[in-house]
Amino acid sequence: MAIFRGDGGAGDSNTDSMLSLVTAQAVIATTKASEAASSETNASNSETVATTKASEASTSATEAANSATGVAQYATAAANSATAAANSATNASTSATAAASSASSVSSDAAAAATSATNSASSATASASSATIATTKASEASTSASGASTSATNAATSATNASSSESTSATNATNAANSATAAASSASGASTSATNANNSAIAAAASAASIGTDPSFNSVTVTGTTAVKMSAGTTAQRPTGVAGQFRYNTTEGKFEGYSTEWGEIGGGAADLRLNSFTGNGSTTAYTLSTSPVEDNTLVYIDGVYQNKTGYAIVDNVLTFSSAPPNSSAIEITAATIAPVTASTEFKLSQFTGNGSTTVFTLSAQSPENNTNVYIDGVYQSKSNYAVSGTTLTFSTAPPSGSAIEVMAANAVVVSVGTPDDGTVTTAKIANNAVTTAKIADANVTTAKIASGAVTAAKIDSVPIAVGITSVVTATSLTATVNTHVYVSAATQTITLPASPAIGQRVLITVGNFADTVVARNGSNIMSSATDFTMDAAYLSIQFIYTDATQGWVMS
Repeated sequence: MAIFRGDGGAGDSNTDSMLSLVTAQAVIATTKASEAASSETNASNSETVATTKASEASTSATEAANSATGVAQYATAAANSATAAANSATNASTSATAAASSASSVSSDAAAAATSATNSASSATASASSATIATTKASEASTSASGASTSATNAATSATNASSSESTSATNATNAANSATAAASSASGASTSATNANNSAIAAAASAASIGTDPSFNSVTVTGTTAVKMSAGTTAQRPTGVAGQFRYNTTEGKFEGYSTEWGEIGGGAADLRLNSFTGNGSTTAYTLSTSPVEDNTLVYIDGVYQNKTGYAIVDNVLTFSSAPPNSSAIEITAATIAPVTASTEFKLSQFTGNGSTTVFTLSAQSPENNTNVYIDGVYQSKSNYAVSGTTLTFSTAPPSGSAIEVMAANAVVVSVGTPDDGTVTTAKIANNAVTTAKIADANVTTAKIASGAVTAAKIDSVPIAVGITSVVTATSLTATVNTHVYVSAATQTITLPASPAIGQRVLITVGNFADTVVARNGSNIMSSATDFTMDAAYLSIQFIYTDATQGWVMS
């Protein structure tokens, strides 16, 4: 650097020193100006970075807001953080602008100082002042740069917060997505269940439609080992009767069916019993295996039907009016009386003999004893044929052109209900039929027996036993009905039962004394309202209650 020196003397050295000092200060100012310019550049760069970060933070915040759709609270937080970041970035930009302005001022001042130095600055004071100003401005630039850095840090923090909010929003969005997925799965499961239920309902509706409200089947086969439950209801709930209906009557506790009216359906069946004998020309009475009703018998002698007037049946003995011939074949077919009365239906099978065929197929299966076979109207003995199932086999082929008729009896069960009150008359009870074995305890009420129906002839000759309990006492007591009281000590009182019923009895026997008192206990004794004294030793008297007037009578 060239230094101009003016004319002068010794004082020129001072001038040189001052110039050197000014030059040094100018160099320093120039350096500071350069540093300020660098600070300006750095501040500008920081501004750019802060702006970029702010933009990125804004972009991240926007993405966080988009990701957090449906999670409003977290999206709002992210938006707030993004706003804060944008505000911080704005502040940083403002601070950077201020720093740039300060740096520009410093640069201008430094340029002025350099110009002054180059032109040999007017005075050191001005140079020093400029240097001081430069120093101050540099300090301001440094402060501004520090503010820019702080703002940038704030922007970064805000961006970090925005990122955290974004992460939280993303997590919540993920959770929301998972919940939505689970809800979708549940909805899918519910849809499947609904589909299955709908299919079941459709199947049930189809089944119901196929059955209908009044189903009709050609045939039904029920398998298994349990039971089939029929419709049940009271007598009052019977439907309008249609022939063939079947139900359980809960009032009667019985199954019932409808033909022309409702009636009980019971068990049991009728059967035909065969009794075969050989006549000897003298015997007229034959003992049967059952006790049939005469009208339920068919009697044949050597295949010839016998009219009912030719014999009589009492219990199980059939007596002919005339003895069947010697060696004659006697067949007696008797219909048994089942627990439930049954009617008999005959199935007719008709054939024509050809002189060679012995086997014929019947129209219905029947036991052999339940068949009557005729060839040209002549009854055939059971010894002339055999029946197995529906196959009838003759021992000898019927003649050619002969008319063969087979009557096969089939029992048809009919309903027998409980007799109405007062309908069992004497004529309906066989003599000696009412025995103790036929009557269950406490089962026959007076309402079931017509007045005067039970006569002595209807009661078996075996007496009905009534138990008597014997009591021996040496003290007074109250007797009970159907009791024999033996009094073993004198001066005792035996009291008769209170409120007795007609027919009840008490037997009293005393020992060797004559002072036992029988107290009437409110009822008369032999029509007298006084007690009775047994005034003889070893006396035994039976007291029987008859009515309120006579009271206890003695026998």
